[in-house]
Amino acid sequence: MASAELNSKPQPLFWSHLVIWFRSIPRAALLSMVGPSLLCVLGYLGWRYYGAPNLDRAYYGLKLENIHVSPQPAWLKKSNVLEEVYRGGSLGNLSLLDGQTPANLARVFNAHPSVRQTLQVQPIAGGQVMVNLEYRMPVALVCFPAAESGSSEAKDVYLPVDQDAVLLDTANFTSEDVRQYISIYTGPEKISKQWTTGKPIGDVRVEEAVRLCAFLMRYREATRITQVYVYKSPVVGKTSWRLELVTANGPRILWGSTPGMEGPGEPTANTKLQELLTMARDNRQWSKPEIILDGTLPQPTK
Repeated sequence: MASAELNSKPQPLFWSHLVIWFRSIPRAALLSMVGPSLLCVLGYLGWRYYGAPNLDRAYYGLKLENIHVSPQPAWLKKSNVLEEVYRGGSLGNLSLLDGQTPANLARVFNAHPSVRQTLQVQPIAGGQVMVNLEYRMPVALVCFPAAESGSSEAKDVYLPVDQDAVLLDTANFTSEDVRQYISIYTGPEKISKQWTTGKPIGDVRVEEAVRLCAFLMRYREATRITQVYVYKSPVVGKTSWRLELVTANGPRILWGSTPGMEGPGEPTANTKLQELLTMARDNRQWSKPEIILDGTLPQPTK
């Protein structure tokens, strides 16, 4: 009996009065309070998760015609970087009111294979956005001879690369462009064919040759350079590379090490360049079958 009395504790006075008051409210009056409250909650949730974002996109969303980028270089014949980034990166979902929009814009543009880096994203009046881009620029073509394909009817394949040895979009290049750039040949050892547009070729020989091509790009026509060959250095115990240039109707030129990687006693890249330019203007010198610029390395073995 005592146990039953202990288990049946009376409810607190406040809750008893609250229950009595709630039960005394007419149902019609209760619905008149709950209905508007429920509508307010549903209206808030609808605005918060549907109405506001759509209104934000309608009035403050990024529009293609309001984004202005740096003019594209001439080599991008078949690509429209802005349109490709806008559609591929879903830029229409970004809002000018969002403080993270400039950073998101830079991130999406940086991911495009033809963009080296985004220098600045500047919102301006009228919902306009200025995007200053540094585009990738081709400096050479990496040649894959037809013999490597195993077919006698195949043609040489040329892959355009920029100063970082990054593979560029081949759709913007034709066979006529081969004469406008220096071609890179890496010797008997084949290059892996696991290429991805916008990513480095991934071969140290290509990287070595690309540095030289970027260095000589301004002087290609003056020196009539058409090809660069990469050879492994004969120095024992040292992994390095030596570069040889081929000119149109001129001598083969033993350049030596890639710029900035000269060995002991080897002239600097600037010194070699000045000597090369001087010889290119001298028909007597330019008529020689071979010119050695490194000063120390022997002639490469063919």
